[in-house]
Order: sequence, then C-alpha cells, then structure tokens
Amino acid sequence: MVTGQGAVTPFGMGADSLWSGVSRGRSAVRSITGFETTGMPVTFAGEVDDFDPSKWVGRDLPATRDKSLKMVFVAASEALRQAGLFEPDQRPENLFINTVVGTGLGPCFEAEYSYGCFFTQGWKSVRPTTVPRSMFNSFASQLSIEFGLTGMNQTVACACASGASAIGHAYQLIERGSADVVLTGGVDSPLSPAMFAAWTNLRVLARHEEPERACRPFDRDRSGLVLGDGAGMLVLEAEEHALSRGVQPLAEVRGFGSSSDSSHLTAPTVDGPVRAIRSALLDAGLRPDDVDYVNAHGTATLANDENEAHALHEVFGRRGASLPISSSKSMLGHSMGASSALEAIICVESIRNRWVVPTLNCDHPEPGGLDQDFVPGQGRSHRIRHAVSNSFGFGGANCVLVMSGVEG
Repeated sequence: MVTGQGAVTPFGMGADSLWSGVSRGRSAVRSITGFETTGMPVTFAGEVDDFDPSKWVGRDLPATRDKSLKMVFVAASEALRQAGLFEPDQRPENLFINTVVGTGLGPCFEAEYSYGCFFTQGWKSVRPTTVPRSMFNSFASQLSIEFGLTGMNQTVACACASGASAIGHAYQLIERGSADVVLTGGVDSPLSPAMFAAWTNLRVLARHEEPERACRPFDRDRSGLVLGDGAGMLVLEAEEHALSRGVQPLAEVRGFGSSSDSSHLTAPTVDGPVRAIRSALLDAGLRPDDVDYVNAHGTATLANDENEAHALHEVFGRRGASLPISSSKSMLGHSMGASSALEAIICVESIRNRWVVPTLNCDHPEPGGLDQDFVPGQGRSHRIRHAVSNSFGFGGANCVLVMSGVEG
C-alpha cells in the first residue's frame, strides 16, 4: 500500500505542486538559469532552481552542493510526513523502515565539482569527502542517517527505469513478508553542466524556439527528449501494518514486471517492453482489459515512441483507441531515474482524482500508423481502477508498475 508520497519537480516543492501542474496540462520547461548555456544548441530544460532543503524539511541538514541529494531529502520528508512517520523535530522510533532509492546518474554534481578541481587546481584540491559523497548509494545512506531509518538501505541503478525498479523491489520485499515499511522512489538531475553537454552531444535533445512546446511525445513533429530535474519518493507499507497504525492508504502497487531487451545499449526493442508489461499484469492478476490508463514512457524520441506504441498495441490490441495513454514527460521533461517514480505518483493521483493527464504538444499524433488515444493537449475525467506505468532505460532495462485504487 502507498501511505505517503513526496516530490520535487520543476513545478515546485511537493506532490501537490506536481499534480496541480500536470493535471492542468502546464509545461514546466523553460530556459536554464543554473549554468551558462550561451552558444549551445539547446538552452532549456525542466529545471529545479537551487534551494535550501533544510527550509522544507524543517531542521538543519548536512551542507551539500549536490542538487539531487537536496531534492531527495525534501521528497522523502514529505512522503514520511504524509505517512505519519516523521515530524521535523523528531526521528521515527521503534519502527523498522527500509530504504530503496533508484538513480541513473548518482550524485553527479559532487563528482563533476571534484573533477573540475582536479583538472584546474591539481590533485591536492580534491577533498577526501568526495569518496563518500559521490558514491551512488549516498542517497539511500544519507536518507537512512538523517531520518533515523534503521532498516536496510539499497540503491538501484538501471538508467531511466531506476525509480520504477526501486519501487518494484520495495513492493516485492513487502509482498514476500521481508519488510513492513519501505521508503522508496527515484532521484536524478542531468542538469549539471558537463552532463547536459554530454546529452547535447548525443544529439537526442529536442530543439525548438519555444521551450514549453519542445517536448512532443507521439507527435508527428517530435524531435527528441527534453531533460529535467526531479525526485519522487513513496512510502510503501504492508496493508495490515498500515491499518494497525490507523493510516488510510492512498493506492496500492498491484504488480511489477521487468525484462531486458538483450539487444543494444541505446536502441530499444518492441519485444522487451511487451514482456515487461505482460509480466506486470500477470503479477497483478489482471488482464489487459482490466487496465483503465497507461502512463507511457513517452520520451518524444523517434525510436521510443514508435516502439512503445507498437508494444502497447501488441498487449492491448484494438483497445488502444479507447484506452487513455499519456506522457507526463511532455510537461516535466525527462528526469532519468526520477521520472518513473514521479509517474507512479501521477498514477496514484490519477486514480484518486479520476483524471488522466494530457500529452502536451501532441498536436498531430503519429505513433507508427496505429489508432491510439494519447490524450492530446488537455486532460480529462476518467474512472481509473488500474493503471500501468511504463519505464524503459538505456541498456535495455524495462520496468513496469501496475498501480491500483483501494477500497474505502
């Protein structure tokens, strides 16, 4: 059961800000202000401005230059607070809480800063704290330390599918009785200067004169993805444990499926996503006809959109014309390992509010000649019992979550 959720996105702090933005079909993509982009062919993204996490958590936190760590502190504190497990001046007591965090890039600001010191000032300028601060497991470890979480802490890294994979792992821990409570989700910021330059040189970023119209998933005129910052955290809890605390679940993770394309480092397949979607539905005990909404991976790259559209057609067949399918990346940009965690939160809110978010800028749907409903332009009212959330990453990692409503 999902008993708490928290988010930091280009829309602002909090899961409410995230839902307000995407449900209204607003774009959070704008010109980058955090570093100099003069002369670069792409100068916009879904950027989270620098901020002090202590202000939002409610107490002092370790000083850090890493934006990703700042974001995950805030998202985690909100999720724990909503679940009734955290107050600003207190730490949870007598509660065994596990931590599983997904990230595709790790604390890249910390690493980039240290490399810069080395190449401009020499080896003596590199701080010894670079070692623990730049480790991929630093997010889960720091959350465990700062919030007094005494269960295991683990990190999952499988590119853009990292957040969904972490949530899936947390769900499996609870399902097999290995955990009662897990703080889980994903965080990433690909907007460090060197990382953004690398993505630019990869030539997969969209180019457009109007930043808010640049990300165009499943649209005829799509030209690539838009990067973004983000952190999304959820508290997953065994149903009996939540009810014993008097906590009303928001929704539930009903199923999880994963697969590997086993084909190419960056070129996706159709078969891999199909296997992951079918595996998730099998795990949830559902048929394709039971699904009411799909939150697509929807990156607006030529390869992903066509492949994903065909994978959805393979699983859902002609239902695609009446099955709402939308990409929230059209509004947020792609925050790598965080995207799938944010999309899980969007699925929770879609279920609770009976509302499907739109695919922004999908003015001329062209998903490889298939008849599918990509909810272009504006969201709409729609009753959702079961939602599928797709996440596919470089390296051929495919992770799919099934999110369902709860009685009550």
